[in-house]
Amino acid sequence: MIKLLLILFLITTTWASDDKKASSIFNLIAKNITEKSSPNVYLHKGNSSLEKYPGNLNITTECAKADLVILSTTKDIPKECLEKILFGTRYSHLKNKDVVGSFFWQKGRPNILFYKQRLEEHKIKLDSSFDRYIEN
Repeated sequence: MIKLLLILFLITTTWASDDKKASSIFNLIAKNITEKSSPNVYLHKGNSSLEKYPGNLNITTECAKADLVILSTTKDIPKECLEKILFGTRYSHLKNKDVVGSFFWQKGRPNILFYKQRLEEHKIKLDSSFDRYIEN
């Protein structure tokens, strides 16, 4: 019984730390994309790590008030969101030409990817620390 409790504790601690890591990465990305220290972010279809640990992000329920839209899916995106900067949470979201970049997990590791042309279209200039995540 004690072994089972220890295993459950380790598993939940690992997941919580992954959520915190993801949240801090989203915070850094949002600040760089919007050039605001506390950007307004709309979570399309939710994002558990940001809902639990929003950090310096102001989570808004109205897309019209958002500086950035973080997508959990590219389906049923409200029209008012399409005018905002879209950022994905899956590699497949990059197929949508309106998505400037994506943060996703692959083989247990976090990955960040931006497309240079899409950043330029939105006049987004990222910090040089993101240079290795930008593809042409």
